[in-house]
Amino acid sequence: MRVVAMSKGVKPMAISKETKNNLCMNLGTNLSTIRAKTDISQDELAAKLGITRQTITAIETKRRVMQWSTFVALILFFTRNDEVKSIMEVMGIYTVDVKEALKI
Repeated sequence: MRVVAMSKGVKPMAISKETKNNLCMNLGTNLSTIRAKTDISQDELAAKLGITRQTITAIETKRRVMQWSTFVALILFFTRNDEVKSIMEVMGIYTVDVKEALKI
């Protein structure tokens, strides 16, 4: 189990590897829907995250497993939109564990 680093004096929130994998798979499965809701193309999203459009395509078509760092970047990007944040909560992507681990 890996631990996410936190500020001094705050007990770190641990998210198991299995949970991370499940969260990444869930977001990957729903990424095209979430992108459509925010009206952002694969090219635009890839440019904002500093990854390639091919990576986004591979994740959406399940040819590639999303890395945890990509999951975190996507969460930070999409939670700026309250409606999408709520949708991701319902989808089981933006969970209490994620909120606590990322302190957002």
